[in-house]
Amino acid sequence: MSDIESDLALPKISIVMAAYNEERDIQRALDSILAQTFTDWELIIIDDGSTDGTAAIIQSYVDQDSRIKFVCNETNLELSASLNKGIGLARSDMIARADADDVNLPERLSKQFDYMHTHPEIDVLGTAAYLLDEAGDRVNTFSHPLTHVELAELPFLKIQFFHPSVMIRRRFFDTVGLYDTRYANAEDKQLWLRGLKIGCCYANLPEPLIEYSTGGYVKSWRSILKHASALLRMAKDLEIKNGYVLSLALFAYTAAIKLKIYKPKSLR
Repeated sequence: MSDIESDLALPKISIVMAAYNEERDIQRALDSILAQTFTDWELIIIDDGSTDGTAAIIQSYVDQDSRIKFVCNETNLELSASLNKGIGLARSDMIARADADDVNLPERLSKQFDYMHTHPEIDVLGTAAYLLDEAGDRVNTFSHPLTHVELAELPFLKIQFFHPSVMIRRRFFDTVGLYDTRYANAEDKQLWLRGLKIGCCYANLPEPLIEYSTGGYVKSWRSILKHASALLRMAKDLEIKNGYVLSLALFAYTAAIKLKIYKPKSLR
């Protein structure tokens, strides 16, 4: 095959997904990718050492669609390391994130790809989302700021993107690097902040193009402590003003949700 023919055979979008014990939701997530109106994609799924039926479900989809690539970690490496492995296997210059417990609406890839094509300055593009409660029902719609100027000015605790909604140019990873595994449960926030520091350009689409599983924003104590630890490290490494105080405030907020003392406004 010639170089030209090889380039033509490459998918226009590489979708990267990591899954760990997601047998309850992953079929719905995979069906939503197969239902995309944009069809020139490859899906790279990293099963991160699941102990339930996740791997078997994924394999049943691999057997039906050659666009799906499947890698199993022998042990649980956690999200950032698994995503880095998937990005390393991706063949496209346009990389989309997707989570194993979320739904991608049919035109998600098409609308993001078109926007990236007409806005070559954008390195990372997210979307708004429908928020799902613990039962998987839509309870609200939420959008992060749309323009780069707004996103760049967000305070430390505010998030630029719904992580599973982003589409990222490969040049972003070439410039900024991959996810830093030292920031478990906050690897995406740390990546976006690193990108801002070196001049990468961000945007969000106002239309909700994913259904985002919040789980009521209730996390395990282990997850809450790991997230707080990652934020404290981030505040130190990136020299965030009042970063320690803000990190502890967010820890108190997530603990209050865990203890059912407080319910986020977006889910009321």
